[in-house]
Amino acid sequence: MPNSQIIDESIHPDSHHKDLKRIVAISIDEGSAEYVFDWAINNFINPASDLVVFLNCRQVDAPIAPYINPTNFIEEFDDKKKLKSHHLLKTYADKLKPFNIAIRAIALLGDPKVEIIRKVTELKADVLLLGSRQLGSVKRALLGSVSDYCSHNSPCTVIIIKAHPEHPEGKHEYKSIFHRKSA
Repeated sequence: MPNSQIIDESIHPDSHHKDLKRIVAISIDEGSAEYVFDWAINNFINPASDLVVFLNCRQVDAPIAPYINPTNFIEEFDDKKKLKSHHLLKTYADKLKPFNIAIRAIALLGDPKVEIIRKVTELKADVLLLGSRQLGSVKRALLGSVSDYCSHNSPCTVIIIKAHPEHPEGKHEYKSIFHRKSA
């Protein structure tokens, strides 16, 4: 594994809940947060026994050219990304408050593949939930897939949530099998 700078920032620490039996790590980013969150709440999270740990990883951007000294630009740009990351984590942590679920939110810095696995291992998470960007085979081969890497290298169970195909925002519709159309 390549070395990356280890900077974890706990945005929303939980200290109220006791007797938690399962740690559920949920990796969120701007593109998948909504549908991963909706799926987790409606299908997976047990408020009585789960500690939900939201993870968001921001990548460090390399300088454009080696002879340019973009120090101020990178620091300013990283501060904007940091605020965006903290806002995303806080938004979804706040959405869980009404459900009385134990929550932590952690901002990570580095290569998302490596950092997510490192943090899941450190947390001793029981399961990792993350979204799928639905990359085509060429893009996946060139860019690599975070969900694919995590599914092969995670020490815990990984659940990859796909966006609902009929909804561009990724929202899932929940249809009951017990409802019948009246004739």
